[in-house]
Amino acid sequence: MIGTIVRGGNAERCEPALSDPAPEAEWEVWYQDTFDRECPPSVDVSGRGLAEGLIQLWARHLFESVQVDGRSGFSRFHLWWKQRQRAVNVVGDREGAARLRGWVFGAKQHTDRGYVEAGDAHLLEMVAVAHARLVLANQSSERILGTAKTAVDRQDFEVRLGRLVA
Repeated sequence: MIGTIVRGGNAERCEPALSDPAPEAEWEVWYQDTFDRECPPSVDVSGRGLAEGLIQLWARHLFESVQVDGRSGFSRFHLWWKQRQRAVNVVGDREGAARLRGWVFGAKQHTDRGYVEAGDAHLLEMVAVAHARLVLANQSSERILGTAKTAVDRQDFEVRLGRLVA
């Protein structure tokens, strides 16, 4: 994993396997319950390193906002990049999101280990680093999910994802 995350006041440092293009970024991942409108938005996790923040965002988005069958869940998440005063969302093709969810989590519907720990850490990291590079180029995640939709399989997706931001 990349960057630093804070859970319950304890910071954890993770050494990068892929290069984080914005290691100094301070972020928060915000949660919004779209079923219970009375529930106020809240910070779910915070830390440092844009790619690490995007790993956290993608894991939550794919596990909670995208159901196994591809339907939308009742949870929404976005990353708030503090220094840039900018929200980063996961947007794009729902079919691509459902395929990516399957590659990252399989058919899991519940976890007691945490979102990132329940998924494929390598693939989450690849997606997050690609998304970080797109964010820095003022682009969205649409190209990532479009690539997931049109990929032949996971291996093809990984190859194409690498080319997407090369």
